[in-house]
Amino acid sequence: MPSRRLTPHPALRACLPVTVLAVTAVKLALAARWGWTQDIPGTQIEAEGFLASWRGAGGHPTVFPLGYYALSCGALLLSQWTGAPFACWIKVPAILSDAVIALVLRKVRGGGDRAAALYLLNPVTMLLSVYHGQLHTAATAAAVMALWAAERGQWGWTGVALGAAVSIRQHFGLLLLPLLCRRQGRVRLAAAFAATVALTVLPLSARYPAGRLASPVWVFGAWGYGMLLLQGPRLLAQLGGPDVTAMAAGLIQTLQAHGPKLYWLWAAAFAAWTWRARARLQTASSSWRAALLWLVGLYAMSPGFGVQWLVWALPCWLIVDRPQAWRYSLLAGLFLAGSYWQWTLPGAYGVDSITANLGRLRPADLLGVCAVGIIGLATWWMSVRTAWRLLRS
Repeated sequence: MPSRRLTPHPALRACLPVTVLAVTAVKLALAARWGWTQDIPGTQIEAEGFLASWRGAGGHPTVFPLGYYALSCGALLLSQWTGAPFACWIKVPAILSDAVIALVLRKVRGGGDRAAALYLLNPVTMLLSVYHGQLHTAATAAAVMALWAAERGQWGWTGVALGAAVSIRQHFGLLLLPLLCRRQGRVRLAAAFAATVALTVLPLSARYPAGRLASPVWVFGAWGYGMLLLQGPRLLAQLGGPDVTAMAAGLIQTLQAHGPKLYWLWAAAFAAWTWRARARLQTASSSWRAALLWLVGLYAMSPGFGVQWLVWALPCWLIVDRPQAWRYSLLAGLFLAGSYWQWTLPGAYGVDSITANLGRLRPADLLGVCAVGIIGLATWWMSVRTAWRLLRS
């Protein structure tokens, strides 16, 4: 007897849009009252520099494409017009993007109400949108819309949405490769993507050295093997172990100088994998799996990190492997919360780097710093294992 697909009661299905509206309203209210990270003042300086450059009054923006500046400058102008703090307005794109992603996940094959709710009420999304103040979620929303449009065969909109994602965060550009493996719509997809990128990315490319605009911005020593190399010797010395700082110094300097090349190495490996797997990349589910592979591969290969990156892979993970996505969310959420706490310690102790001054920490704070590092390594290792599993499959 064929199995029947169970569908939620209509009343239950109607609950999700109401929940999305309610959670979004709560987030907007909290954003106006909660604190923020130092990324917000930095983003404000970047927006001010871009507007000054645009008006011919000097200033030089940092390495981001036009979509990023459209959102950051929009927040700055709204702050100036309304008198509300920039720190409130810069959180709005991420909060609204969370709502968009949840509603799209509801419609995606393999998604549904549960995937949408798990994304919306996720500790990663809650912390990053309400507290952090970042635009990575907006780029993620555009990438999710691109994958959804591809699922529906709307190839022109796929190219526009993916180009919009690239215009905020360059990292999503390689998602084009598995989508181009589909047998239909290649020309429309490529043309729409190229036109969007030409309008939003290329106008700023002449300001930077060749390839610099395509290289992710990252912080060395905050993630994965970079954390082990930089922070491990410091902790070992604090615990009375051998001093291996000099042994790690050469490798650390090499990674700091040539770290971006690892991104190009992973890009080449992903392109080769896409070519070999092109016959299997014909379905909607395969596009989500390929996107997850690209993003967790970036997590795994990265010698540095920004905690905002943690939202990139989450929607794809919820579609491909929901139980593992929730385990990732718990680990990543703990790492986020711990990182925010750890960032308050330099000011409390009057130092520039807390891990370079472990000997000054109280025992409870030292234990907390170690716990944050262990949770971060566990999150990174989950990304490594997932990337390896997807590569093999």
